[in-house]
Amino acid sequence: MGGWAQENASLEKPHGDNSKNEPKYDQTFSGPIVEVTATKITVSRSILGKPAEKHSFLIQSDTRIEGKLKVRVKVTVGYVTTDDGDVARLVVVRSSQKQSDKK
Repeated sequence: MGGWAQENASLEKPHGDNSKNEPKYDQTFSGPIVEVTATKITVSRSILGKPAEKHSFLIQSDTRIEGKLKVRVKVTVGYVTTDDGDVARLVVVRSSQKQSDKK
């Protein structure tokens, strides 16, 4: 079910030292942010022919965030499932169009 995401991740970083640079995660979830707080992020995902689904992720002190989190921006969340819930390990903001605030 989630195996393709791991294969994709390994194709993006073919060298074996990505454990130092990128946090380890088991699955990914992509879509626009519908809610964001200091400790939680909720992302919505639409798949053609299926109802939209929302997924919430815990944000911890060691969660790596690339970009500015705000409602309606598209993100990809790499996460692990724990007893406490799904914990975001890596959150990457995806730019859907050219933005003037890029530096």
